[in-house]
Amino acid sequence: MIKRSPISSEDVMSAFAMDFQPGTDVLTRYLKDYPEFGGDLIDLARELSRQVDEDLPLSEHELAYVSAKMSRLREFTATVETLQSRSPKKFAAAATALGLPMQIGVAIRERRIDMATLPRRFLERLANELQASVDVLQSFLHLPAQASTLRANKSNDKPAVAEKVPLERLLRDAGMDENSISRLLHSDD
Repeated sequence: MIKRSPISSEDVMSAFAMDFQPGTDVLTRYLKDYPEFGGDLIDLARELSRQVDEDLPLSEHELAYVSAKMSRLREFTATVETLQSRSPKKFAAAATALGLPMQIGVAIRERRIDMATLPRRFLERLANELQASVDVLQSFLHLPAQASTLRANKSNDKPAVAEKVPLERLLRDAGMDENSISRLLHSDD
């Protein structure tokens, strides 16, 4: 038996949409290869097979829907590069908006937080505050940790190499109480 690496539903759906052609055995092949996504694959195949008259104008409801989605897309224009060039104040402001100490904003900017320790809801809220998508934020945080050059210049000792640390440790080091830390790390709200 061949062991496959876990693949996300989104990746399977994207690949299927690229491969799909009505009347071919593409759907059958994907259902065989990814039975866990069967319902979603069938729904997507139906959607892709639907006949659309492109000459008809969009309804008011459809125009409003597209407009709302485009507006939302414009909000999240940050890229990994723009996050790298953002000022420390932006990250500190995002941390403050989430009710976190400023040090956490600095740690985020310097990518010193271990991604594996970040709850999904925390990532979503942080991405929203930084006006970035969760994927862009994750890509940014996966980059190597870096120490602030400004702090290195002010130090009397040679600065240590920056390392990634768990969010919980950073929160404790910043002086947050145990209840707040627990609520942040284990909250699904």
